[in-house]
Amino acid sequence: MFELTFDREARALYCYFTEITEGDDANEWEVPGVYLLDAAGQLVGVRVELGEKKRPKLLEHAQQHEGVAMDEVSNRLTLTFAANPVASEEELPYGAVIDVDAKKRALGLEIQSMIEFDIEPRLEALAPLLVDFDEEFDADADDAAADDQIDSEAVITAAQPRDQRPRDPGVAATLSDENVRSGFVALIGKPNVGKSTLLNAYLGQKVSIVSPKPQTTRVPVRGILNGPEAQIVFVDTPGIHQPRHKLGSFMVDMARRAIPNADVLCFVVDISVPPSRQDREIAEMVLKSRQPHILVLNKVDATREADLHLRQYRHMGEWECEVAVSAKNRLGLETLLEEITARLPIGPRLYPEDQLSDMSERELVSEMIREKVMLNTEQEIPHSVAVEVEEWEDRDKAIYIRANISVEKESQKGIVIGAGGVMLKKIGAAARYEIERSLGQHVFLDLWVKVRENWRQKPNELRWLGYDVKFFKG
Repeated sequence: MFELTFDREARALYCYFTEITEGDDANEWEVPGVYLLDAAGQLVGVRVELGEKKRPKLLEHAQQHEGVAMDEVSNRLTLTFAANPVASEEELPYGAVIDVDAKKRALGLEIQSMIEFDIEPRLEALAPLLVDFDEEFDADADDAAADDQIDSEAVITAAQPRDQRPRDPGVAATLSDENVRSGFVALIGKPNVGKSTLLNAYLGQKVSIVSPKPQTTRVPVRGILNGPEAQIVFVDTPGIHQPRHKLGSFMVDMARRAIPNADVLCFVVDISVPPSRQDREIAEMVLKSRQPHILVLNKVDATREADLHLRQYRHMGEWECEVAVSAKNRLGLETLLEEITARLPIGPRLYPEDQLSDMSERELVSEMIREKVMLNTEQEIPHSVAVEVEEWEDRDKAIYIRANISVEKESQKGIVIGAGGVMLKKIGAAARYEIERSLGQHVFLDLWVKVRENWRQKPNELRWLGYDVKFFKG
């Protein structure tokens, strides 16, 4: 039989097809599906549409369990958790997420529900299979601690940190209640190497949006990590790339400006692939700076060629420190944090201790909506979208938020809305889930789509949408 876990906070049910250890899941696939409910509204199963995701070995683990049925004609996978007859179906508000390993074998499946579905009371029929998420977490705590010991060995090589620089060169600062290790740490690199994932992993919640599409981050995002003896202000910068429009030029300029203003530079690379020409250009820029610089080798758990690729990065120049991490699976993060902290100057905290980011709630909400557009659309749509929150009102039982999604063409507007408004509803449901988790309140999200023709090339439109392009000429 299956083993199921339920995360109350996330309203997420996870079905395990096999035992999973850290690093097993190499990818995630999102597929549409439906809840299967009995006459009393109890959850008794789920059916998902695999479509083109179907692979010969995909169900190798799943088919070892009773209750798995695959319709080869329609490519529909049905998981039956309880024997109660199915009386009704209800569409999943978010796509079911299938974790797959490097051999494209499904390891398990996760479904998340909206608040209105009230999933917890619907799980009574699954009690014999259900393991509470918090209980599972507690049972694994000792193993996680042991893993942290292993992660500390992820430093491949580290030089001694530079002499620390006090805020006032004339004063020899020391650690005290008022003075801690504090400063700005710029995360620099080309698009899609995991800078935003790394920031979110350190802060324990999302302050910078992520997606598989490159150039997701458009403006520098500051995330503040507070500790008893340190305050680290991470600056997640846009990926440095060859710009094709004024928005791209703005993004690259913002990333370049972050370098001289940082106290420590982290050059984040994807160690699963060889360095590219872009990596070499960025490395030259970082190595020319006077700030302490760390080479962060991300996605180390996704390759067996890390040593080969590391030698290629070493040919670019001498790095003060090289640390291997997996931002997604939280490997090596403590070691990297120690290396960063050792290189920060000593001085007062730069932000209040309870502040997590310098982004306003409106900015964070608009970014969360844009993330869901990027995750649910293809081709040119993700890069042609901007989001602006136009109205925000605290009402009796919920926050009312009205936001505009701007695109460049009428055809793009039709794609974002979808037939009968289906796509816009899907984007709205996914965004509302994230926003409610972040704000801790019920949200009524009212989305509209409008056309701003060729807005990425127009300085006035960019400025209106929050991208300050005053340095552009003409």
